[in-house]
Amino acid sequence: MAKKLYLFASLVSIIMAVATTACGKTSNTKTEKVDGVEWNISVRKAVQFNDPQTGINTDNNYTVADTASVNEKLLSVKPENLTLDWTIPNTDGTIWLVAYESEPILSEKVSVTEANSIPSYGGNIQISFKFSDAEKWATITRENIGKRLAVFVNDQLMNAPKVNSEIESGRCSVSIPANMVKDFLPNIDLEKIKQ
Repeated sequence: MAKKLYLFASLVSIIMAVATTACGKTSNTKTEKVDGVEWNISVRKAVQFNDPQTGINTDNNYTVADTASVNEKLLSVKPENLTLDWTIPNTDGTIWLVAYESEPILSEKVSVTEANSIPSYGGNIQISFKFSDAEKWATITRENIGKRLAVFVNDQLMNAPKVNSEIESGRCSVSIPANMVKDFLPNIDLEKIKQ
């Protein structure tokens, strides 16, 4: 029984850590304020995809090196009403294959507010922003608890975090490898936020 409680407590701790760093509260570890940068953000529902014939599964762990062979297999797979695409790669070379619905459930131009360097993100930088329609964002997150949402910045699929709780603040963030941050925030001083 004690072992089960320990495992449950560990799982709750992990879920809470993910919830506070994906779309919601952000860490104040090495923070740089960002001014004058706007992004076009769109959010789409991500869905589980599994093709038994090819072995392609959106729950699989992939690396950048896997993308060519997976893309070749995907040529024979035509899921109805879904798009399959890769997120930007993490600093460690891992990358997510995401299946998502075509129509955005939220599209908005947002002002980027800050960039955070978080040790547990292993070299990735967390970039924060806030939706002006916080009520709509709260509804979307509430209705998608336990599911993934695909977050796009300027039409680029960034991440597909799992929603762990309703987010009433309107806040959200994306994780970007440090070596790609300048593509999205050209004027940021990375030295101020590097760990």
